[in-house]
Order: sequence, then structure tokens, then C-alpha cells
Amino acid sequence: MQLQAETLTLPGVQLAKVNAQATLGPDGRPVLHIDAAKVSIPSLGWRDVALSLQGEPQRADGSAWKFVGRVTTQRAPGNALADAGLTILYDREGGTMEVDVVQGKSSLDAQLPLDQPSHLQVKLAAIPLAWLKGVLAAAWPDGRLNGGTLAGNVALDLAQDGTRASGRVAVSGADLDSKSGTMAAQKLGAEGNFRIDTGLAATTVMWDGQLRGGQLLLGPLFAQLPQSPVALHVAGSLGPTGIALDSLDFDDPEALRLSGSIGFDRRGSLDKLALSHFAATLPAAYTRYGTTLVRSLTGFESLTTSGSFSGSLDMDAKGPHVIDLVAKDVTLDSHGAGLDVDGFDGGIDWRAGATRPATQLKWNALSLYRLAFGSASFGLKDEGGALSLRAPVDVALFGGTFQVARFEWRPDEAKSQRLSAAFSVSNVDVNQLCTALGWPAFGGKLGGAVPDLVYRGDNLVFGGGLSLNAFGGSVSVTNLSMQHPFGPAPELAADIDMDQLDLAQLTSVFGFGQITGRMDGDIHGLKLVGWKPVTFDADLTANGGGKISQNAIKSLTEVGGGGIAAGLQGMALRLFKTFGYSRIGLSCKLANGVCSMGGISPDPDADGNGYTIVEGSGLPRITVIGHERSVDWVTLVSRLKSVTEGNAPVID
Repeated sequence: MQLQAETLTLPGVQLAKVNAQATLGPDGRPVLHIDAAKVSIPSLGWRDVALSLQGEPQRADGSAWKFVGRVTTQRAPGNALADAGLTILYDREGGTMEVDVVQGKSSLDAQLPLDQPSHLQVKLAAIPLAWLKGVLAAAWPDGRLNGGTLAGNVALDLAQDGTRASGRVAVSGADLDSKSGTMAAQKLGAEGNFRIDTGLAATTVMWDGQLRGGQLLLGPLFAQLPQSPVALHVAGSLGPTGIALDSLDFDDPEALRLSGSIGFDRRGSLDKLALSHFAATLPAAYTRYGTTLVRSLTGFESLTTSGSFSGSLDMDAKGPHVIDLVAKDVTLDSHGAGLDVDGFDGGIDWRAGATRPATQLKWNALSLYRLAFGSASFGLKDEGGALSLRAPVDVALFGGTFQVARFEWRPDEAKSQRLSAAFSVSNVDVNQLCTALGWPAFGGKLGGAVPDLVYRGDNLVFGGGLSLNAFGGSVSVTNLSMQHPFGPAPELAADIDMDQLDLAQLTSVFGFGQITGRMDGDIHGLKLVGWKPVTFDADLTANGGGKISQNAIKSLTEVGGGGIAAGLQGMALRLFKTFGYSRIGLSCKLANGVCSMGGISPDPDADGNGYTIVEGSGLPRITVIGHERSVDWVTLVSRLKSVTEGNAPVID
């Protein structure tokens, strides 16, 4: 007997090109074979799946019938039911049908009432999550299921306009990600109650249970979940415009507790975060949930932490609306990356456009890029949404004082109007400063003021300038600005001017050989990236004349790429230790890793192939000529290091 149907429609299921054939097997028992060229179950994401059933119909108890055989499919999501054992028990009098499917270690047992075949009660065991790719694609088009298994009891309602599923399940080794790469889970374990309702416009979801082990990536947030249970309740919706989790409660008792809501746009970027309460206990909160976020915000690869943070936070794509932060005995150690804080205590209480009670913020010690600040306590007030200092604060710095005279922060304003501050430094011991920074030590005091620190473009711009009294002269730093101060590659720009530095003092510090006289100079357009120079235009001159030692001549010759002159000059260098000079000049313009070298301007020996660095005076007269106009920056640094370490060329 054979039956054919071009199409066959059941609740939530469409079949096309259906062929059913009943025959007698070799043993004389009936065999039923059903093929459907295309099976579509929109709510499960099945589209044009080829399906084949073959088995023996058998009479069971009473009027019930049993079908025992196999089911195979092609093009089903995740190769679901690719080759599975199938048992169907049809009980018309009892009004039920039971379907058992076994494929390898996976099995499902579905029961459905005959008067409502679109409603199923399903018991699942070791079901590959990949079988649910179609369901995920309908609910979250950007998502991809890559691995993991599912077990539990689920109630399903299949309909043309969506699927409603609920129950209690356990997930093992879940592995999924988004096409944009901004959201993912790996080896995630979970157990709890859930509800999914897929509609035409959006899918609503609810989870109430526990997470156990694995990793989670949600935009900038990466979580390394512990093996101990972490409670999670979340409810929200998924749609073409993004993900909105309107109810979120997360409780990792040892590390992080938070309540609120969170939203991601269609690209998976965080666009809303409203935490009515959060409490983070360090170091567990940092190691489990904060490493990636801190690295992306500050560039710090690793922090050693202790203490705790708590408070509330409300922000969206336009900026923050609420910042309520309380720190208790927080210690941060960036292991030489630029920030160390000890005993950080106090709070910030800020609301957009509101006036809030005054707060206090203090630390016992702070080291910022090796600048060791003493203890400090800041009184803060929030008036009309502007967080500012209640009074200037003095902080000890290398025997001197760093004073914060003014600080005002408007977190919800445009970046150019967000920060305004003023500070000054006075009587900072340069010797201590050099030691801290690993520079050759020299004396002097550092002072200066920045009357206005603001954002300009993407730069943190320091108005005013700093001045340093050293080597019997002065050094001024102006046009100072910085980008990404805590990023992986901070960018600093400045102009430096030097006035009447005593060369005798200067050369005695750097082991360059002895030179007397006074030096002026400037380093303009200086730009450091990751604290390494990438551009500058430097010009150093000593036009007042003086004495220069044999070693200093050798050092300047080495820097300029010249050689020790032969003839009378070479003989003079072997006979005399010091020489008179009338002018010294050396310039370097760095760009694209190459330094364009120059000397005295105008050059007294302009018709030569090189440039004059030292113009001699008196007898014996000595002249130093540089012959390399372009020098690789790395090579030049190596030469400077060599001559300051006493490795200049030897004159026999």
C-alpha cells in the first residue's frame, strides 16, 4: 500500500513531497516506510530538512500501537536525528502519543496529547546544544552554538509565530559566541529554571539558577567563573536592535555581587549599565571578573589587589548619570607598570545635575610612574553635578610639595568640558627625582605651576609650565600634553627650553668628557609614545667659548659619525688634554626613526662634506666635523650610551 501527498500540514510542522509505503518484510511482518523530502519546523529552525522513517508497526496493549524503527535526517541543524533509534507509542483511547529517540549517548522522551499535538513534555539527556542551533538562530541571529550538552525536563509549545519553552535544565561545557566576537561562553556549566518565548519581533528570556565553572565574555566584561556555584537571575529580551537584560542579579559570595540591568546594542557593544548595587571583594573580584576590563581601560597587564569597592552606577551611551563609590582599604600594585596605591579609602557620591553630601577620599601612599607621593586626604563636594575639591590639598613629593589647587570633574559633560584642574610643584629635590626615574643624579630644585589642566581634542593639556633650576641654569617645560596616561602606550608631547646651563657641571654628571662654558638649547615638538621618543627637533649651542677635553672631543666625534683627524689635529690630540673652543653646536631632527644631524649655524666650514660641531679657538686649534647627516635613531642612542659609559674611540 502506498500513499503520497504533495504537502502535509500539522500544528507547527510542514511536510512536502511525502511518500508513505506499507509492505511485508521477509518474516511476513508489516514494514512502514515514510519519506518527506522537505520538513520545516520554523520554531526549531528546521528548513527543508529531509526526513526518513522506517520500522515495524506493532500492536501494543489494548488499542495502542507501537512503531519501532529508525529515523534519519539530512540538513537538520547540528545534524540532529541524523541516524537515531525511534519508538512511537500511539494510544488513541488514552489520548496520548509518546516518542522516544536515542542517538548515541543522547536521548529524548517526548509526550504529547493527541488533542493538542503542538504541546510537548520532553525529558532530555545529553542532548548536543548544536541541535538547538535553529532555535538560537531564531532568537539571536548573531549567535553561534559550538558545543556543550543539555539535560533536563522541558515543556514546549510549538506555533507558527514562535516557540515557548520552559523547564529546568542542566548545561555542561556550553560553547557559544557571536559573529562579532564580543559575546561568548566557553566550557560553561549551568543548572536552573528557564523560560524562552520566541516571537516575531523579539525573544524574551528568563534564567534563575546557578553557574558553575567556565568563561563568559559580555562586551568588555570577561568572567572566569569559579567551580563553586554562582547564583544568577536574569530576565530580558533579544532582538534585532540588541540585547536588553532588564533584571539582573549576580551573586558570587567570595567576589562580586550586583543587581540592576544591562544592555548591548546590535553590534554587541555595551550601551546601558544600571547597577542599583554592587559589591566587589578584592582580589577575587579582580582575578575572576576584572582583568580584561582593567586592561582595556588602563593597559595594566596584571594587578595585585586587596580591599573592597561597593556602590551603585548608572550610565548609557551618552555618559554616566550616577556614580556612587565607596572604597575600603584598597591596595593596588601594578608591578612597575606605573601605579601603586596603599590604603585607598573613602567615597564619591555624584549625580548628574544634583547636589549631594560631601565626601572624603584619601590614600596612605601613591606611586604614579615612580613619582612617590605622600599621604593625602581630599574633601569632595558635588554641587549641581560638578564634583570638586572643597579646599586645596598639599601632598609631599621628593622633599617638596605637590599642591592640587583646583579640581572639578563633570562626568556627564562633553570631554572638552569634563575636567578642569590646577596644580603646582615646589622645591622638589631633583636628585631624588632622578634616582626614582633611574636617571643620572644631579642637583637642583623643580618648581612650576599648571594653572589649567583641560581636555583638548583627545589630549590632556597642561597649561602653564614647569621649570627646573639645575646645572647653574634653568630648564623650562611648556606645551605639555598627554594621551592615554594609563593606556598601554601613553603619548606625551612637550617643548623643552634650556638656558645657560653650566657645561662643566653637566658633563661631570654624564661622563661625556669635560667641557666648560654655558649651553643654551631647545627640544621642540617632542613626542614620546610608550615613553620612547618618536619625533623632536633639538638644537644645542655653546657660543660663549670655553675649554673642551680630549675625551669630550672624542665623544662628540663619535656622536657625529666623524673620525679622529690625522695630521696636526691627530698629533695635537695625542699631545694635549684640553683645547680652547669658540663655539659648539649640535642639532638632531628626529622623524621616522632617523635623526637628521647638523652642527654650528652658520657653518664656518660650509664647503666641506660634513658639518662643524666644534669650532676651535687658539692653539693648539682643534675642529670636530660630523660626517653623517642622517643617523638611525637606535644607532645614535647606542653611540650616546657608549660615550657616556666611557667607551669613546681611543687615541694612541
